Amino acid sequence: MGGTSCSPTQTTRIILFGWIITGIARGSGYGMRRDDYAVFSEGRIASLTTKNRFVRSATHEGGMTEEGKTTEGILELYRCLAEGGVGTIITGHVAVMPEGQVNRRQICAYGEDHVAEMAQIAEVVHAEDSGCRVVAQLNHGGRQVFHDNDFAECVGPSEVPSPILRKRARELSVEEIHVVIECFVKGIERVRSAGFDGAQLHAAHGYLLSSFLSPYTNRRNDRYGGSLEGRVTILREIITAARERVGDFPILIKMNCDDHVEGGTDILTFPELARQVAALGFDAIEVSGGMWDCLSRSEEELGFFPLPIPESRTRINTPEKQSYFSDHVEGLDLGVPLILVGGHRNIESLEKIVASGVVDFLALSRPLISEPGLPDRWLQGLGRDQADCVSCNSCLLEVKYGPVRCLLKESKLKHRIVKNLVPRIWKLILK
Repeated sequence: MGGTSCSPTQTTRIILFGWIITGIARGSGYGMRRDDYAVFSEGRIASLTTKNRFVRSATHEGGMTEEGKTTEGILELYRCLAEGGVGTIITGHVAVMPEGQVNRRQICAYGEDHVAEMAQIAEVVHAEDSGCRVVAQLNHGGRQVFHDNDFAECVGPSEVPSPILRKRARELSVEEIHVVIECFVKGIERVRSAGFDGAQLHAAHGYLLSSFLSPYTNRRNDRYGGSLEGRVTILREIITAARERVGDFPILIKMNCDDHVEGGTDILTFPELARQVAALGFDAIEVSGGMWDCLSRSEEELGFFPLPIPESRTRINTPEKQSYFSDHVEGLDLGVPLILVGGHRNIESLEKIVASGVVDFLALSRPLISEPGLPDRWLQGLGRDQADCVSCNSCLLEVKYGPVRCLLKESKLKHRIVKNLVPRIWKLILK
């Protein structure tokens, strides 16, 4: 027989040598492609097939006009995201009614004239990459309203004052809750008409739907409060009505695994809440945490530095601080795809999370502000295993004014000023 063969010892040396070379290559920017990684395998959410397990988590862009018109800037943002290789894009939060609008330059879905404006976003994503899915996130600001926001009303399930905001939430009547439900359902209908691949309800971070789920903010004693079953009633009625009108159109939800406030949802109560929500018929659940009220607590109480926006922690400078909500989903089996967001920074660590089967998808926000092409860079094995994002949150200072962008890359001087001042003045900025 022709050819040569290697002894076991020689084979071991060759494998070890290959590992060393691959590690050196990746560290120097000339690594091997990662096509065989689980995180780059196809995923599935209801009828949607996704090309990989990376999701761009909803990030307010501040790129629309004040009249809700689509701009070239926002279209370029979404084109770059689609070009960058992420499998699914979730838009910044979309207002379902004028009274629930959080920001002036927000995407809107409360009028039929908004359909054509939203459609441009879906079109640019699909034109850039037909395999990239785009989902519209629907939201109502609820009780998290700035004092200078004169176009939204500060409302919630109960009249619970915020420890950091000046406006006090008024309790919604049952009739008003019915109006909110109808606005969410119409929003789902409109994003489907606009050509999106799905809709996501924003029930995290202390906004209106989130405040219904949390026992900290929902102290009602009618059918929309009280027990856990009562607190999820608003979601049940939204999705039940939506299914009657849009059928099996994919509907996702984003929810808190921890409110980080005393008396709110936490790591102990989250699993049962998640099971109740999953049973309602949502096609995927994105897990996040935090609400603005938690910023009144100290770093010692929270376990992380209190800085807006609380779901986006800063000082992620060690591997242990990454993927900081992963312990909340350990052993959680909901029967629907699970999307995990929060502090994902290293591709090798993320591969372990997906390969272990803990979650189905990984969502990124700030890293894709810094590097829209990060998924493709990681797939090709180029550059560092670590994302460029340093979690300084200077990009999120632009949330109120827009458009969102990485200030570190834009101007190092501006970044230094922001980084040094924000810890001292953020309360003034937030109010």
